[in-house]
Amino acid sequence: MIEATFEGLLWLALAAALAPIIVDIIPKVPVPVVVVEIALGILFGPYLLDVIEHSTGLEIAKEFGVIFLFFLAGFEVDFEGIKGEPLKNALRGWVGSIIIALAIAFTLQQLDLISSFHLFAIAIATTALGPLMPILQDSGQIHTKFGSNALSIGAVGEFLPVLAVAFLFNDTRESQITALVLVAFFAIVGVLLYGFRRGVGQKENSQTRRIIVDTLNSSAQFAVRLSILILVVLVYLTARFDLDVLLGAFAGGFIIGQLGDVASTSESRKVMEWLKVKLESIGFGVFIPAFFIMTGAELQLDTLFGSNRALVIMVLTVVAFFLIRGLPVLAFYRSLDGGMRFRLALIASTQLPLVATLMNRLVQSGDVPEDIATAVIAGAVLTVALFPIMAFIGVEEEKDPPIWGAIRRRVKPAVEALPAIEAREENDR
Repeated sequence: MIEATFEGLLWLALAAALAPIIVDIIPKVPVPVVVVEIALGILFGPYLLDVIEHSTGLEIAKEFGVIFLFFLAGFEVDFEGIKGEPLKNALRGWVGSIIIALAIAFTLQQLDLISSFHLFAIAIATTALGPLMPILQDSGQIHTKFGSNALSIGAVGEFLPVLAVAFLFNDTRESQITALVLVAFFAIVGVLLYGFRRGVGQKENSQTRRIIVDTLNSSAQFAVRLSILILVVLVYLTARFDLDVLLGAFAGGFIIGQLGDVASTSESRKVMEWLKVKLESIGFGVFIPAFFIMTGAELQLDTLFGSNRALVIMVLTVVAFFLIRGLPVLAFYRSLDGGMRFRLALIASTQLPLVATLMNRLVQSGDVPEDIATAVIAGAVLTVALFPIMAFIGVEEEKDPPIWGAIRRRVKPAVEALPAIEAREENDR
């Protein structure tokens, strides 16, 4: 068992290392690295090369991958940047999306294709903020008008479905008790957020802040350890409260990410940049590729290609995702020009992490047949493969910052900040 797990981890590591090389080889097309990771997972999976076998260790790696994906999604939510019109439009758009999704899911239920239409509707009314974040960053779009609207769409499209799942997927207690548990959980999150904002973000002589600065370039790495502690605490609490763990992961990232908005000194903001680089290195370098590679490896190709119904549903799913998430964007973002609206509609229609996670749960609960769930997941994979590429083709014509300029602005100041901070600390002593 241990040998099989390590063999699987070997192939996971190989696929994760190969993916950026393959992306770099593909000329003039902004292929998301997650698409290549999924493709390599399919290649190494049981239906082709059969070198990645299911094991408890790989399942844990996959689970922590999606947890870290939602943690970084919460970390990236810039409330100051998206509040106002972007957030209002995103909320209106998601309400429109869930109405369309409920109508489609109810129709499928009436056709006896699924059993639980409301849970299915939530699963198909999401947006994959996690996979889109690297594309927005690498293209230099994250701080543009397009980027702020895309972030608001993604944040709402992931948080509200996760919140709905935490409420509706619970079969162990009454809905009123679940509501009270959610209120208690958010109260804990609020207390943690307030405490961190006051004790770390605004208090210049905070001992916690001093330890963070002193250890950021040492083996102690207190900022990283504290971030992981918050993540694990909130994931544990959601599991303990019988809520969805992705809710805890998103909330943990949000708490840590908000410290940058209240930091009272330039040094503290630079520390946040350093922390961002380190957390993304852990997430996108280690855990998150495991989720996408395993998603590809676990895709039931025999079920998908062995059923004409599944193939038809896969194609229809891609169209349905655009109708569900794209049409409300086209309808509610009237203040933007038509080209940007269409790009945002494609971004909003990109789905996968929540779809894959929820479809697997619906199969286990018997609410959705395996071939339909597989087809929907395959359709979500196609949205990740197609929609971001279509959305970003020619985006440089909008005169947004180029990729390397964005990387220099976001990473270089953070990297150069630490020696200055250390020098100041030495002088203070």
